[in-house]
Amino acid sequence: MTAAEIGDPAAPKTPVRRLFSDEEKLAIARETELPGAKVSAVARKHGIVTGLLFRWRAQFGIAQKKHSKLAHVVLPDDMPAARALRELVHPPEGMMAVDLADGRRVFAPADSDPDAVRAQIESGETAS
Repeated sequence: MTAAEIGDPAAPKTPVRRLFSDEEKLAIARETELPGAKVSAVARKHGIVTGLLFRWRAQFGIAQKKHSKLAHVVLPDDMPAARALRELVHPPEGMMAVDLADGRRVFAPADSDPDAVRAQIESGETAS
């Protein structure tokens, strides 16, 4: 017989499930927002699994991160890469390319007046 079978007090017991209040969950979840904090390290510190901590972050709205914004990149026309890109990127079927004064290129329906498209873009209007 093993020690566990005969009721030996030194036998390992199954872990007791801990219950956390909402305040404790929120405090632990907020720890992940500290500079340099890693979710796995915070979970390990509090003796919980990482998945549970991610669930708490979502529960309290901490999981939502700011989305990246795209940066405008304008290549001068005298750069070989800019010319190559303009040659490679063709407008979709039924559309035409309109080059703007600031170097950007937009696509508009093929029957559009390029000057009207430029004026509309520069005024900040969008088509409805």
